[in-house]
Amino acid sequence: VDVSSKMRVTFKGSVETDSGISFTASSRINISDGATASTMERGKIAMSSGGLNLAVGATNGAMKSLARATSYQGFNDGGVVGMDSNTSGINDSGNNVYVSYSMGDITVGVGSTADGSEQDIAAKYTVNGFAIGVGVSNNDEWMLSGSYSTGPVSFALGYNSDETAVLSVGYAISDATSLSVGYQNAAAGDTYGVSVSQDLGGASLTGTLGRTAAGANVAGLGVQFSF
Repeated sequence: VDVSSKMRVTFKGSVETDSGISFTASSRINISDGATASTMERGKIAMSSGGLNLAVGATNGAMKSLARATSYQGFNDGGVVGMDSNTSGINDSGNNVYVSYSMGDITVGVGSTADGSEQDIAAKYTVNGFAIGVGVSNNDEWMLSGSYSTGPVSFALGYNSDETAVLSVGYAISDATSLSVGYQNAAAGDTYGVSVSQDLGGASLTGTLGRTAAGANVAGLGVQFSF
């Protein structure tokens, strides 16, 4: 049995020029399990104008931003069971450059690590609750994702060049109660989880049951809130 806690403080500031160009800077501090606070991390600076966006620092790159599927089960940001179709080496823990342009229902993005070791390109098309994303990198990696939401039901499916498949289903049982189901098939084995979350008014109580790729049965119960 483990006891887990995390506090995350996010700092963000923005300004807009007279010509309509927006500049935003953000970073965060994590305090986990009562330990000393981490240093400032995930620093990013972005500028945007119309549908054009440029970000430098801890960006997600193109594939992770536009063609990713996840299913995080549990109260601690997926700390009980986590499933992710991401296979990109460009992520929000490194120093990267990401440029995207949105025009109507289509968004196209290009990303690169600052040292030039990996570049990727991806596109996402969204219409009437449907979203389809596809991305490739110069390291022979690729990702596909599809999602659909209508009323209380949502679905998401992802697949990548590592032959990892992720499926997630969400259902709002009522205004206060929601159900989330996730499944992942990967080389390491099958992972699945089921979570039920109850809105307490200002906080959510979440219970989770699942099984990891290593074959361990897991369960969790916890509260998540923001302020």
